[in-house]
Amino acid sequence: MKNGCVSARKAACRAVFALGCFAFIQLVGVRSARAESPRKVAGFELLGMLGYGAVIRESTHHPFGVTVGVDFGYTWPVGLRIGTDVSYGFGRREEYTRWTGEVDSTHYSSLTFGVSVGYDVLLSSSLKLRAAGDAGGLALFNSDEGDLDGGWFYLGPRVALIWNYRAFEFGLQSKYLFTSPNCLQVGLIGGTRF
Repeated sequence: MKNGCVSARKAACRAVFALGCFAFIQLVGVRSARAESPRKVAGFELLGMLGYGAVIRESTHHPFGVTVGVDFGYTWPVGLRIGTDVSYGFGRREEYTRWTGEVDSTHYSSLTFGVSVGYDVLLSSSLKLRAAGDAGGLALFNSDEGDLDGGWFYLGPRVALIWNYRAFEFGLQSKYLFTSPNCLQVGLIGGTRF
């Protein structure tokens, strides 16, 4: 009788073969999707964003709040996308008590600007999923004093589900900023592809 053990080499060969088959199927699928609907994947796009940003951990300032922004990018036929974006967070007024018992309030707003590199995956002929990595700068403004209060660098992931209708795009987007303070932004996006 044979024992049920399979050698490590044989298992590795099977795993590599399976991975190769998976990659082949994905490439054939992207190629056929591109052949059927080239405007769904490749080209320039200009998107507007309306959303809300919330500070994840406790902070004395909340500079995001209601956020508006613009995103411009180019997507290659294979789905690779490079873009740039800028957004303004209106923030909110925050009241806190100092150790002396005095109540103080501040109002911060924010400006974020950066670049993103990602990939668009077609889920159907009119629906795509975008995953990207963002990097950029964050400027905080103290609205009470009318000056720049600080600037930071941020990194973070972005995920969007986008519906295409002719030359227009609409969808939902979520973005996480690893910075000080950490922020989660969720919003609606809409725009055009050209």
